[in-house]
Amino acid sequence: MRRVTHALLTVTAAVCCLAVPAPSASADGMGGADVDDSGIDYGIITTGGNSGGSTSGGDSGTGPTCTYRLMGGPENFPVYDTDGTLIEVQAGGAWYEKTCDGAFVGAVYLTATPETVNPATLAAGVLRRMTIPLPDVSLSPAVDQIVNLPSWLWISNWAPLTGSATLGGVTVTVTAQPSTARWVFGDGNTSTCAPGVAWSPDANPAEACTHTWTKSSAAEPSDSYRLRLAVNWTASYTVSGGAGGGTLPPLTRTAELPVRVAEVQAINDHVGGSR
Repeated sequence: MRRVTHALLTVTAAVCCLAVPAPSASADGMGGADVDDSGIDYGIITTGGNSGGSTSGGDSGTGPTCTYRLMGGPENFPVYDTDGTLIEVQAGGAWYEKTCDGAFVGAVYLTATPETVNPATLAAGVLRRMTIPLPDVSLSPAVDQIVNLPSWLWISNWAPLTGSATLGGVTVTVTAQPSTARWVFGDGNTSTCAPGVAWSPDANPAEACTHTWTKSSAAEPSDSYRLRLAVNWTASYTVSGGAGGGTLPPLTRTAELPVRVAEVQAINDHVGGSR
């Protein structure tokens, strides 16, 4: 598939359109119009927001905000790639100028008119382009854990995310948020505690997620237990300017890390008295 990133079209500014002087279009190296099965190109976010996929670390809490603006012009006017190749498009659609988070993404050809776009389809596209992060796991103690000493565990990026898209006066807003978690500690024990809190002298133990390893990890591969965390996310969307709204398929993000558990040997030194 090919993607048009700039469209310079000889058109008449009739309906919310952009009038520019030359009958050509430039591409980003992949060429022509790129659409999904419903005819909507959700595009690549070029600046700001989130671009989708699974990444680790923190998050700003917002996904891409995209708008589609009709580029008025004669029906079936030709649009060319930078190499002079005519871009073939399906009849009955229209070209739109797409902007995400204030950055021009490209000219996209939609085979479905804004009036016929399904908000659920638009919402699913928004969710696909949101960065749902891998869980960011923290422990206290920060390095080696200690046998028979409760370890505190918490998920530092446990926070909802939002993203939106506007097409034909209809705005869809998607909210994704972590809902449940499952810890697998590598010693045969599990927990569903979440999100936990960072340890501090003033932290409330009732809000803490803790685990106590009862054996050293010295006999484990690489001298470590494999700690695995799976966070389940729920997603829903609301619609402004049209009917619709509801839930989207759930998502799961996982993280795995080695945890060394050491034994602390106490040495008693008897001073004074009889031996």
